[in-house]
Amino acid sequence: MSGAAGQAVEHVCLPKMEAKSKPGCCNPVKKSGPVTMDHVLLALCETKEERDMRIRSLFDFFDAANVGFLDYAQIEKGLSALQIPAEYKYAKDLFKVCDANRDGRVDYQEFKRYMDVKELELYRIFQAIDVEHNGCILPEELWDALVKAGIPCFS
Repeated sequence: MSGAAGQAVEHVCLPKMEAKSKPGCCNPVKKSGPVTMDHVLLALCETKEERDMRIRSLFDFFDAANVGFLDYAQIEKGLSALQIPAEYKYAKDLFKVCDANRDGRVDYQEFKRYMDVKELELYRIFQAIDVEHNGCILPEELWDALVKAGIPCFS
């Protein structure tokens, strides 16, 4: 990508994610309880290596200059390329949370730790909503979850 940092990003090239539909990999946890990264891998139908490649590709997308770390400007530019509006404070929040050692940079290990935590968190949320533990969130389950969260539902 060329041009000044303030210019709009013209083209975004993220790796294609292929839909995988393997029997038995929908929802590996059939009851509520501790969720591990192994559960997340099974649910995503990914091997550890495939997941590592996906996360590395995302880090590399943000690290377009190939400097080996992310700074605030790179994160903001990457989010902009993903068409996430600047008025959302995601770049500041992401940078603040990822920069664990507070050195003003987000290295790959910090980024990966953040992704680990977020994917586990999202899977736990999925598990909490999927009360039948069948790998699908039914409309009734979603409705109940929204009501419990205090989000008004309209029919």
